[in-house]
Amino acid sequence: MAKDALIWFFITISMFCASYPEPLEYNGLCMNMVIHREENLSKLENCTVVIGNLEIENHDFKNISFPKLTEVTGFMVLYQVFGLETLGNLFPNLARIRGNSLLNNYALIVYDVSDLREVGLHNLLKIDRGGVIIWGNPLTCFVDTIDWDAIAPRSRHVLSIPDRQALCNFPCTCSDVSARNRCWNNRKCQRFLEGPEGEDCNSQCLGCRNTNHSSCSLCRNYSYRGECVPRCPDDTFILSASNYCITKAECLQLSHWIFNEYCVSECPEDYKEETNNGTVSCVFCKDCHLICNNLDIQSLSKIQDAERCVYVHGYLKIHIWSEPQIVDELNYYLKNIEEVSDYVLIYSSMQITSLHFLSSLKRIKGEKLYNGSYSFVVHNMQNLQSLFLPNVTQNLKVDNGFLGIYQNRMLCMTEIEKLKSKFPIGPPEIDVYSDRLNGYGAGCGEISANLTIDVKNETFAIATFYPSKESNVHYSLLYVKISHGSHISIVPESCSDAEWSAVDIQNTNKKAVKIELSALKPATTYAVCIEKYNTKSRHLARSNITNFTTAVGKPELPFILELVASSFNAIVIRWVNHLDYRPFITKYELDVILVDIDDRDINVRDHCVLMDDDLFEIDYSRHAKVMRPPNNYEKGCESTCGILSSVTKGSMVEEYFDVCSVINGCDYEIDRPGNSSYRDIIQSLILDLIDHKNNSYQVADLLPYRDYRFHLRACTADHCSRSARGVVRTLRLDSADVASITVAKANKSGYIDVKWDPPLQTNGPLLSNTIEVYSDAQIYDIKHLLPQTLCVPGNATSSIMKSKVAEKYLIRICTTTLGNTYICSEWKKVLVSTENESSWWWYGMLLGIILPMFSCILGWHLTVRIKETENIPLVDATFTMRQESEAPATMFTDFMPSNYIALSNLHFK
Repeated sequence: MAKDALIWFFITISMFCASYPEPLEYNGLCMNMVIHREENLSKLENCTVVIGNLEIENHDFKNISFPKLTEVTGFMVLYQVFGLETLGNLFPNLARIRGNSLLNNYALIVYDVSDLREVGLHNLLKIDRGGVIIWGNPLTCFVDTIDWDAIAPRSRHVLSIPDRQALCNFPCTCSDVSARNRCWNNRKCQRFLEGPEGEDCNSQCLGCRNTNHSSCSLCRNYSYRGECVPRCPDDTFILSASNYCITKAECLQLSHWIFNEYCVSECPEDYKEETNNGTVSCVFCKDCHLICNNLDIQSLSKIQDAERCVYVHGYLKIHIWSEPQIVDELNYYLKNIEEVSDYVLIYSSMQITSLHFLSSLKRIKGEKLYNGSYSFVVHNMQNLQSLFLPNVTQNLKVDNGFLGIYQNRMLCMTEIEKLKSKFPIGPPEIDVYSDRLNGYGAGCGEISANLTIDVKNETFAIATFYPSKESNVHYSLLYVKISHGSHISIVPESCSDAEWSAVDIQNTNKKAVKIELSALKPATTYAVCIEKYNTKSRHLARSNITNFTTAVGKPELPFILELVASSFNAIVIRWVNHLDYRPFITKYELDVILVDIDDRDINVRDHCVLMDDDLFEIDYSRHAKVMRPPNNYEKGCESTCGILSSVTKGSMVEEYFDVCSVINGCDYEIDRPGNSSYRDIIQSLILDLIDHKNNSYQVADLLPYRDYRFHLRACTADHCSRSARGVVRTLRLDSADVASITVAKANKSGYIDVKWDPPLQTNGPLLSNTIEVYSDAQIYDIKHLLPQTLCVPGNATSSIMKSKVAEKYLIRICTTTLGNTYICSEWKKVLVSTENESSWWWYGMLLGIILPMFSCILGWHLTVRIKETENIPLVDATFTMRQESEAPATMFTDFMPSNYIALSNLHFK
């Protein structure tokens, strides 16, 4: 089918190639480029922006490159190009295709390029409008490894798979998460503008270089001379096709003209083009009718033909099978149509659910009729549920022709009846009124069931209704989850993402029937209705849709998107809420707790000996936790989040994994810690964030290179959720970790006494101190010699070390912390002191003379005393008054009363 759908390609290419004039280039701005002749290459070589379309075909472009080209405002086609293996070499800097004009709904088409190995447009960031076709390229790999929806959102893409001989076995290595592992080839990863992978650029950029955040790939506002600017300079004008700021001379060179500070190629709505003396201008014309001939809209590119149409001279046909953005395009381009001279035919368009896009339609003349009878025909519209807006239906005038509406399964007769009276001739019943022609797939009949809902708790409700007493009738209850505050208009058979649930009601004999609705979700809004089906007449009818919301209860925890250290003393947290609980959140509770390491735990390990080389490797994941939320949470903001838009370099965006559902251990909550501090250091901090609309907060005045634990809870008026948790480390402070020497002394023996004050601020715990010493012999060759070192524990503030004997030394103290492996103080010069040493020498000599003299005198005195008193004490060792608890060698209670007898009075015989 896709191959058949591309048959138009050959015909269209031929028409474009025959109709375009020679390429025009001026100051890097080029008009429509069709490159099928070698002489046109020189014009494309200097192009920065192609205003219009770029078509390349039938040429050998091997080894040719156009690095200056960054933007195409229309569409881009490559067809039957030979020798081209990658577009990355041909257009290495192409960043944007605006799609102002399309080739049958598509902005980028690469078709029948036989040698193409990869698309390779690694700098392509945005396709504003239109889809992508990569088809008929048998050797092209890496087609399915690109997220084309991120580049060209809300568009249809036609992508072919390569032949087997292409050997596309090269894996992407851009992310560990398969859903985000996107690449152009095995060397170039896909770049993103939005989401956590969005590039961190300055405020004027949408995309930029990793090495320079001010080097913009795309501009957010305007571009002037290769720079992104918030507004154009005073002497320039805005090129309407691309928001470039150009001079008047450049505008005229492009065959454009100036209007209201813009460089335009056609006048806007309610203005007409007027030429005076060769000068083109736009002149206001009230009720200026722009006449268009027959409009046959079958693609997005054809819709543009109706942009300024007010009066359609002929018919208006709309037949677009399935294009995701078709309704928005119809609303924009068909909003001005007021009158159709012949007929309106709308058929087989899947995405259209109403005709509200014809918001200005006032008259259908019916000068020529469809099939000779009809002036307004709608058929085979699978999802059409309503016709015109009420004001259009009320004021519409139809001069001639029948109304033909059939084979529209979702369109009820009540809608058709509103339009029937506007036609001068009533439609044949076979065209409108058969129940097998319209509304046969919808519950168009309405019943009065007096449906009421009684909400019992967070997950349970009772529905009550009053059935009729008809026979052959079967009742069902239908309900579906909807977003808060919405008023649902879809029905169960329509093409939508809503998943309706049905409850079969068996017993309807009672006057009032009650149906239990269990397993509901808390804080969730549901739409509910009663369906009645008559088995005999096969008639389906429904009651009006009633909405109800279950009780809130305990809310789900918030989801932490980013926990990022923005500086050495500040951490930023950003979060989103669960979609069901978002309207009920009144405040948040945030607890911040320092994860400190006790000094005793630090000193258990000898950091002077057991040095871990991996300890000081930079681990960026410690400074930034970035998570992608699950589907039932709000989406994160894009790359314009203000302070939170810049995530620490090197941090990985992680996929959400519900650990709690696996371990079942997250419901336990500890009490809030309270505000506490120790030695002027904040140990814990509790905050109540009452601004429930603000989902980000910055916590400041923290310590550098410390881990902090965050607990975040979302609260309703009655309950708070369990905590969302995360741990992140502040950044390193460059000026920290510097100790200061207070005392440094050295003697002639080579002993050095050093005392120091520890650093005022440290990057994490202080692990060790190292004293470095150079002697005077080494001072003059300090760059080539290693110093003598002594390592001491981190809690030490003084030390004595033995060095070589010298007259002077250079000394400094170096610290090792968790965040820095070696930070040193300034060198301090120390001279050897001699005063104290000589005085000690004299003291030693005097002591050596005095001490022997004192010993001699003391000995002589004792000898004289012994001769004078030779008394012997008589002691009774069995004396009963002895106290064993006293030291016997020193207690006088061990001695009895003594009688002294002089030896000289003893006479022996």
